[in-house]
Amino acid sequence: MRIILLTLFCCYLFPVFSQTKQDSLEIDLKEKVVIAQNDSLKLHYIVELTKKVEKRNVDEARSLMKEALQIIKDNSYNSNYFLKKKALIIDALGKYESIQKNYEKSLGLQLEALRIRETLKDSIEISQSYHNIGMLFRYQKDYEKSKSYFLKAIPIRQKYLDSTKLARTYNMLGVSYYYNKQNDSAMYYYELSRNYYPTPFGKARASENIATIHYTTGNYDNAIEVYKKNIALYKSENYTKFVINSQMHLAKIYSDLGKHQQAIHYIDETFASAKKFGNTAKLPLMYQLRSHIFEKMGNYRYALGFYKTHKYYYDSIFNIRNAKKITELELNYKFQKEKQADSIKFATEKRELELKTEVKQARSRLYILLLLLAAVIFITLLLVVNNRRKLNQERYKKEQFEKELLDEKLKHSTYQTKQLIADNKMRLQFKQEFLAKLKKVKQYADAVDISDFQSLITDLSSQIQTESKLDSIEDNIDQIDEEFNEKLRTLFPTLTKSEREICALMRMNLSLKEIMIIRNVTMGSIKSSRHRIRKKMGLTRAQELEQAIMDLI
Repeated sequence: MRIILLTLFCCYLFPVFSQTKQDSLEIDLKEKVVIAQNDSLKLHYIVELTKKVEKRNVDEARSLMKEALQIIKDNSYNSNYFLKKKALIIDALGKYESIQKNYEKSLGLQLEALRIRETLKDSIEISQSYHNIGMLFRYQKDYEKSKSYFLKAIPIRQKYLDSTKLARTYNMLGVSYYYNKQNDSAMYYYELSRNYYPTPFGKARASENIATIHYTTGNYDNAIEVYKKNIALYKSENYTKFVINSQMHLAKIYSDLGKHQQAIHYIDETFASAKKFGNTAKLPLMYQLRSHIFEKMGNYRYALGFYKTHKYYYDSIFNIRNAKKITELELNYKFQKEKQADSIKFATEKRELELKTEVKQARSRLYILLLLLAAVIFITLLLVVNNRRKLNQERYKKEQFEKELLDEKLKHSTYQTKQLIADNKMRLQFKQEFLAKLKKVKQYADAVDISDFQSLITDLSSQIQTESKLDSIEDNIDQIDEEFNEKLRTLFPTLTKSEREICALMRMNLSLKEIMIIRNVTMGSIKSSRHRIRKKMGLTRAQELEQAIMDLI
């Protein structure tokens, strides 16, 4: 939980520090747009400003490009320079509509840009239009039309030996074949793309698509080899975004292969890379993948925890984006307002803007301090709550242990009591029978034979022997335990509780008579029980029941 909080805290801080630099660059370009001495220079600065803005706000970028297009229309510029700029602007507007999935409108703009370029006979830019239209159809999943436009772009790019753009078109053509489930053709164009890219980075990007085909066709070893090579390259060139992507691909592959520990290793590497380079954009996907890995391992508790974290990050980032969008709208409003000011007020407004920037920076520092303070307080509270929870858990475990110990003592006492009662019953019965025999001898004293005394002596000896055995029960009480009872229950599940108790007494080598006395039943009942036990244990006539029971020990 602490790691999550600290990471989120860094996510909030990173935009605060980077925003100041970004704002200063945009402010500088905005000033140049206002003070530009001619339309050609103004168009140049608007295009440069748009390149900065479009990375964070498509709506603002579209607004800037529409302003540039209006300048050309208002002045009826028809020179090749302005027509080329017009085609570039319309092309960009088409791209923005495509980003927002307005494909029909995007296609109309792209075709308009293509017509202008065909009028100018600008072959290089015509190939760019073909490429862009091919991309548009690919986004719409119309792969046949997508392929046709990419194939139109390729001969032009081959003619002008633009290896980077040619490699990019080959790559996108391969993607269209791949989504059309034509893996052989896709692999062919991916290989061409990799060969034409002039830089190791470009080759690595094409190799990733090749690895995708390996993965989808079950050729996991080749896919793993490609991703590992790419990771090494991306790390050497500090392409952190692509390092993270490749590590996530490896984690997914190892998870699918059932090599969960290696999958966890690479997802941990991904988290380390994201933390090291401050790249938090893919944190929701990382936690989602980690949840998926633990789910496949059967560790549903961790899987649920990481899924909740994924949702938490996703919702947090969504809220941050909304907040940034509001800020961007405010900046756009200020920009529009600034453009309407005349040159006389420019210096004053510039100073006011600088003051606002200083105030904003001071406010940002204050927010940072407040966030730090809130984080310290929150972490402290978490530590207190966590310690209290641990103490409660230890107290509960101690109470449970004491309760279990007390239950064991109670069970032991109950067992001893039952044995004592049985012992007393046996002794009482013997004494009653012995007394009856003595009375009989007394009654017939004159006719008493010595064999009668011998019988009394034998009975008394037998009783002494039986009592010795019963006295040993207490000494061996630990041996008559749940282990033997559990073994009987496992091996012979049809035995009743009463039959298992008789087996336990037979295990102590007690006679049927002794068992009869202890259980306070008739001899016939004991013999019937023995018969049922033999049957349930599956003993033959040649097998002794007592020996079979002793063999279980």
